[in-house]
Amino acid sequence: MFTELIARILGAERRSTTSNRLENNAAPSVTARKDSTEKYQKDIAALEEKHGKLSTQTELSISLTLKEALVLMPRNRKRIDAYAGLISYLKREYGITLTITSQKTKP
Repeated sequence: MFTELIARILGAERRSTTSNRLENNAAPSVTARKDSTEKYQKDIAALEEKHGKLSTQTELSISLTLKEALVLMPRNRKRIDAYAGLISYLKREYGITLTITSQKTKP
């Protein structure tokens, strides 16, 4: 009788927590992300002003200092890692190697 009572109590808790989890997760937690072409459009336009049409050049390598990059393509976070997404996007889509160095970067 005692074990049956414990089983009922625990069984009721298991059912209620499972149903709560299902109710809480009913709405998907997906956030909309910007398309990469839209996200880097201004950056690419700024690079094209300085280096010409990027899509027509093959195996281009662009080297900038962090100060130059911040003037061309401003970021809130003034560090090289703020440009990591742009660097990988240019490499993937255009085959362009973008190298950004700072005074703190050791050769």
